[in-house]
Amino acid sequence: MFNHHRLKRKWGRGVKRASNLIRVRNHDKILKDFSWHRRKNNPFWRDENDKLNWKRIIEITLLTICLVGTLILMIFAPIFRINFIQINGLQRIKYSEMKNSINGVLNYHRFLLCPGANYFFININEVGEVLKEKFSLSSVVVKKSFPNKLLVELQEKISTIIYDNGVEYSYLDTEGRPVEILKKVGDDEWKEKKTTVTSTDATGKEITEVKVINRQHNPKLKEVTAEFGDYPLVFDERGITTTIGEALLQKETVVGIIEWFNKINTLNKIKIGYFIIKNELGEAEIKMGDGWIIRTNLKKDIANQFNELQYLLKNKIKSYKINYIDLRFPGKAYWQ
Repeated sequence: MFNHHRLKRKWGRGVKRASNLIRVRNHDKILKDFSWHRRKNNPFWRDENDKLNWKRIIEITLLTICLVGTLILMIFAPIFRINFIQINGLQRIKYSEMKNSINGVLNYHRFLLCPGANYFFININEVGEVLKEKFSLSSVVVKKSFPNKLLVELQEKISTIIYDNGVEYSYLDTEGRPVEILKKVGDDEWKEKKTTVTSTDATGKEITEVKVINRQHNPKLKEVTAEFGDYPLVFDERGITTTIGEALLQKETVVGIIEWFNKINTLNKIKIGYFIIKNELGEAEIKMGDGWIIRTNLKKDIANQFNELQYLLKNKIKSYKINYIDLRFPGKAYWQ
């Protein structure tokens, strides 16, 4: 049976679907409301974007002021000015002379305005180069420590040794030639072992005589180095007469003495005394500050001998209450 109410409901739903489909496809053709029209010019209306631009300008200005202020503070603030200079390794050069040379570099201005003593503008490479040019240095390392410290680690180059032949002290150059006689050796620097000898002369009269059977020389290291400089002190047992200009030691011997002197001074636990020359074959003894002896050959590989010494002191010899360490034979070491 025909139901016209049912047909009307189906027709209505179909029309509604078609209407929705047409609306989706033609959404660009929908008429705009009058309120969507472009706004006319209004001199009293401010766009929201203009407020954001002014805010950005203010932010950039404040940021620029902060950056400039920070830069000025870094350049001119007293806290960043180098006012503490620490120099390690000085032996013969005076601290005041070294410090004055460093200050001479720091007093220059960078870029016509920035102070050279400023932590951020100091040229540590230039400081090192100036010190090498002015002083006799084998090495120099310059570092800066925040905020106002300068640290200088250096090693002086030794071109002179103090030579002791048992009679007088002299300066020797690196060629082993005396360049200046310093002073006489004091009688109190010799220790003599004597004995009494009794004999009879031709008439039968008994004669008593005191003879020296042993003489031992003990240079006054502290007094000599304090007076003439902290150079290696060398006692030559051969007692060669000093003649200005004539070589007393071979160049290899002098170079070996200076190398040993520099290496031992890098160790903190032991202190060097003086050298004893036995012969020109290179055999020598190094008398340490507390009495024991290093036996070495000055003409052999000193670097390996020194490495062996370091190994022994660190791993084998726990106390320095010993008589000697013998390093003259490559690959072997003896101690007592």
